[in-house]
Amino acid sequence: MKKCILIFFSLYSLSFANIYEKLNDFAYEKKPNKDFKIQEVKLVQFSQENKDCLKLLIEAGQVRILNSYNSCQKLSKDESFQKFLNEDFLKIYKNNGYLINENLQNLKNTMQDIMIYYKLQYSFSKDVKDMSKNKNLDILNIDEKDGGTLLYKINNQACVGIELTRHDSKMAMKIYGIENLDKECKLFIQSPSFKDLSYTKKDFKWYYLE
Repeated sequence: MKKCILIFFSLYSLSFANIYEKLNDFAYEKKPNKDFKIQEVKLVQFSQENKDCLKLLIEAGQVRILNSYNSCQKLSKDESFQKFLNEDFLKIYKNNGYLINENLQNLKNTMQDIMIYYKLQYSFSKDVKDMSKNKNLDILNIDEKDGGTLLYKINNQACVGIELTRHDSKMAMKIYGIENLDKECKLFIQSPSFKDLSYTKKDFKWYYLE
């Protein structure tokens, strides 16, 4: 009986020897091959008000909640939150930021065009091409002296409102996001960089033209 047990454990050890060897080789080489595939993941620890909230594992195609703490424990069983993590959140996380940065720079240039035009003319134009050559800019309504509202488009849909009006007795400009069904627009106006361009902690940011 003892002999049978020894033979069994010997065979058991031999059956895993190959796995030990392959894992050992991989630890040295750290490269994918026919036996090993490498998938980059991120372990994210989120805290709220200095208290642990969520520990997330972000993989290529999904986000998993590893742990939830304190007031965030209910979120681990919330289906709508799980859907948010694996759709909107994951899509934004995987975005490399190129389109956001491109749209941000184009919008900034357009705002600068409008400011320069007003500083030179002390009025606005009913022809949008006079104020900026950006083809994404359109007029919703405009008065040459009192201002109005311009629309900045992304994928031919109004995405950003540019309001021109008097603020503290001076002509000024503010911008705000316009919700629509375009995914690129939504990604842009919900980005921290756009919010920083649009708002302070308490109110809109005003850009004075005079």
